[in-house]
Amino acid sequence: MGPGEKMMTTAMAGALVAAALAAGAPSAAARVDPGCAELDVCFYKTADDWAHGQPTGSYRGVTGFPQELGPDAYGAYAVYSALNEERALLHMTAAGDGHVYGICLAPYEQRVLWPDTVRTVYIDGKAGC
Repeated sequence: MGPGEKMMTTAMAGALVAAALAAGAPSAAARVDPGCAELDVCFYKTADDWAHGQPTGSYRGVTGFPQELGPDAYGAYAVYSALNEERALLHMTAAGDGHVYGICLAPYEQRVLWPDTVRTVYIDGKAGC
């Protein structure tokens, strides 16, 4: 390969990498418009609900205790927090071994929860995770 060909190959490779980074396929968790009302924590039962920005359940307001999720949110595929300042604490059960753990969801944070199961949400009025 001559010097001109090597330069062209390197330039082409660089252009392809740049194009791939610019186009960047969105991750499963990426949502532009989650369809969630301000000050709500919204749950999306299925990947299709999530993809179309159609929450199936939502919770609002500071409580002194975790709220058990109803059938429209329990076991949700994904969650989005439209809280301005408060955090939301999620009580989860792992799909594989059933261990229980918590997730702190910051304001405007989104997460795909599947395959684990979300059981409760607690909006405690505190800022930050």
